[in-house]
Amino acid sequence: MRYESPNFELYSANRDGESRELLHNLELLRALFLDTFKLKERQPLPVTAYFFHREKDFHAYVSEGQRRTENLVGYYIGGPDRAIVTLSPTWDDESARYVIFDEYIHHLVHTCGAAPPIWYDVGVAELFSSINVTADKMELGKPLAGHVVCLRANHLLPLETLFDVDRVSSVYNNGMLTELFRAESWALMHYLYYGRTDLARDKVDVFMNYILTEGPHPDPARRRRLFQETIGMDYPQMQEELERYVLRGRYVWHSIVAPSVPPEKTYSVRKMPLGEIRERLAELDLRVNQSPLARLELLNDIGGAPADPRPLEVLGTDAWMQRDQGMMKQRWLGALEAGSQNAAIYWELARLEGAGLYEYFDVYFQLPEDRAQLLRRLLKRTMTSAPELAEAYELSAWVEATAARPDIAAINLVQGRFSTLPHKARTLLALALVRYRLDDSAGALALLREMGKLNPDRLVARRAELLRAQLEGRPHVSAAGVGEGRVPIITPAPMPDLPDPRR
Repeated sequence: MRYESPNFELYSANRDGESRELLHNLELLRALFLDTFKLKERQPLPVTAYFFHREKDFHAYVSEGQRRTENLVGYYIGGPDRAIVTLSPTWDDESARYVIFDEYIHHLVHTCGAAPPIWYDVGVAELFSSINVTADKMELGKPLAGHVVCLRANHLLPLETLFDVDRVSSVYNNGMLTELFRAESWALMHYLYYGRTDLARDKVDVFMNYILTEGPHPDPARRRRLFQETIGMDYPQMQEELERYVLRGRYVWHSIVAPSVPPEKTYSVRKMPLGEIRERLAELDLRVNQSPLARLELLNDIGGAPADPRPLEVLGTDAWMQRDQGMMKQRWLGALEAGSQNAAIYWELARLEGAGLYEYFDVYFQLPEDRAQLLRRLLKRTMTSAPELAEAYELSAWVEATAARPDIAAINLVQGRFSTLPHKARTLLALALVRYRLDDSAGALALLREMGKLNPDRLVARRAELLRAQLEGRPHVSAAGVGEGRVPIITPAPMPDLPDPRR
């Protein structure tokens, strides 16, 4: 059977009640996470769940590497077109819920447009993985037994070490240290959200929001100052508090009213014909095992009547896994022509188109009309389906800045969202270029003056000087030490190293 709730689709061979309960739990987890951290999903990425009835059927769709994992109950795979959650019949026991909830929280952090440090990503996922749903209540913050034992048996990592861990750190890739890192990340989150009731929640949120936005090159000194201002302790004091907390072992958890989500009975359901079942299982097999037979099955499904975009979506992702960007683009454009409503594919194609066009800044460059129309189509669909995706508005500004005839409605849409955009200076440069295209020199110069107040980086400032000189009819002034370089307007999705899921 195929079930659909507001934010998930589910293919299930299990009873109706179990299937609806699974979807309801995922909807509750999503709503609670977004509400707790005051976040919004920004990047479009649909989620599909497979719920098997028999263990042998589940294990037929497990990767070779995972077959060596004892008691595997489920796994998560993220892709550019959609995320996949696959569940065994025993998913509802405590350990199974931990795996799935943990991985789904990682997914939510990603789709909220955040790129936090690893301790935050791990700590939040571990914190929410222990949620227990009972009737109309949710229990939050229950201690994880393995983490409790690990913390009491080891000396805690210094906070600065914890905060600076990245994916190449030995702490993240070294057995027992990795286990301690995960446990301490959970303990710190647990202390801040449940262990200290006198902490000002709004101040904790200020620190956490900073962590979410500090980017790949954080400022440790600034982070340390903000920690003391918001939490009310410096690192050594927090270290002592956290050590006392884990040694006492008095972990408090809460029972709260479950967030409001559509009830289970409202989820749509229909019986799947045999051909559709084969196609969905081929999709899963191709994503997990890159099976040639699954690829052939989906290739045979292309071109049927009525047109079905789903095989083309999956084959595009298969090309992405094989680092064949040309084939990926061909498959996904074919999916759009077949009527795909998957906003993730619209956005990934827009990123690909935009990445090749705006590597260099050129006042005279004009986008060919056909490419401008394609990008507008892709971005319009993206912004309609994912209105919080700031990068789509930023790219739209550059499309109109380089189009032969700027679309005023698109520019107004960007300007309406300007306060929410992370790269304001760069976007103002694009909007100034639009006014140059429209022969509004005064308006362009006014925007460049506003841009100067935003402390643009040296490359953006250099491009602004080029445009300003053009508007004022004078030679441009060279900025010492700044070459032509590139303005990275938008970047394509990174090609993967390996297709293996996280678990």
